[in-house]
Amino acid sequence: MFPRISPWRRRCAPLLLLPVLLGWALAPRAEVEVLASIKPLQLLAQELVGERGQVSLLLEPNASPHDYPLKVSDMQRLNNADLVLWVGEELETFLSRPLARVAPENQLSLAALPDLHWPRYPEESQHPEEPGGHDHGHHHHGRDPHLWLDPRNGAKVARVLADRLATLDPDNADYYRDRAGALVSELDELDRSLEARLEPVAGRGFAVYHQAYGHFVQRYGLNQLTAVTESPERRPGARHLYELRQRLAGAACLFTEPYYDMSAARDLAQELDLRLGELDLLGASEAVTDYPGLLDTLADNVLECLQADS
Repeated sequence: MFPRISPWRRRCAPLLLLPVLLGWALAPRAEVEVLASIKPLQLLAQELVGERGQVSLLLEPNASPHDYPLKVSDMQRLNNADLVLWVGEELETFLSRPLARVAPENQLSLAALPDLHWPRYPEESQHPEEPGGHDHGHHHHGRDPHLWLDPRNGAKVARVLADRLATLDPDNADYYRDRAGALVSELDELDRSLEARLEPVAGRGFAVYHQAYGHFVQRYGLNQLTAVTESPERRPGARHLYELRQRLAGAACLFTEPYYDMSAARDLAQELDLRLGELDLLGASEAVTDYPGLLDTLADNVLECLQADS
């Protein structure tokens, strides 16, 4: 037989459970939750958060950050995160309106940070598909939003992000700042290493699939001649392809990307007898597991194509 439960216990059971339920509701979360818009930012944030929290990813690496349809579940994730990490409306345009409803202390736009390094473009070559250098799409106000491709910007972001995490989780403030300091030192060393490794190929001309590598190209003095398209969602027109053929005279390589339809780029490379390389600026490959590794892999791929037959 089952043990008899007294009427008093049955009446008082909800009251006896109330302190436990209130304890669950009021207990602070043990971990800080960061939601990064794209994988490079996830990798960067994970360097600081370590085992003290969770860093999740909003967009899968093969999804375009330029035009992404948010789902209801994505909105819930934006609202539930302690901190949403994104570049800014220059890159993730689709996030501008949703994040307008998220408190400023629960989001961090990297493009809004002061003292970042921004590449400078000659007016006549800044936007290869539009005469006069005027553009109202991919490079908002002439800025290349792929700012994580310069390790000096990664170091700046690390310091700011550590301070923000310390505010959200003051018990672990020293932990975040110590990890940021270690990452900054690693990035300084990586920056010097990449400069030395890439210097021998600095004069070799090449083209990229879309205009996204200005931070990396200018930091290391590389000779990017042109881009197949200004925006990855826009296929190059006949006139632009004609101009590309003129600009690519003497080029060594054409770099494709693993995310988009590369047929036009491959046809152009075959026609002009250019070597094909591939650049993964979003770290889509499963082999890319940390932020310094993303930059190191990018340099390896540049060298592999530009050093061939040199």
